[in-house]
Amino acid sequence: MTDYQELAEIADRLLEKADEDDERLVRLLDDLSEDLRFEILTSDLLNAYQTYLYFFREEPGGELQAERLMLTPASETLKGVFFDEADVFELIFLVGKDGAAVEVTDGEKTYERFTGKGARERAVDYVYEHLA
Repeated sequence: MTDYQELAEIADRLLEKADEDDERLVRLLDDLSEDLRFEILTSDLLNAYQTYLYFFREEPGGELQAERLMLTPASETLKGVFFDEADVFELIFLVGKDGAAVEVTDGEKTYERFTGKGARERAVDYVYEHLA
């Protein structure tokens, strides 16, 4: 595990080099070792939106979904972050050692988990095809 001060310095350098360009930040994160990248992507040094973009390489839906993730520290993704809804179901963005997922839940039960590009869209489709 990397010392917090060192991790903060690395994150600051990455953010400075990215210069508010999310695609550039994703490419810079790709250059880090897997362990270091995971530490930064699940720390308070980035927000959940940046982490979502890294794992899925696409926007999390519309402006509201992006804003919800931007206002949430990336460390919260380890527990799961509500960022969207479909009918009465919640979509939760979750990160673990095995990668990232979008879960469909009613707040008590998880119905399905989707990974990879298009996970959010597949989660919404699942709700309307199987649950709603």
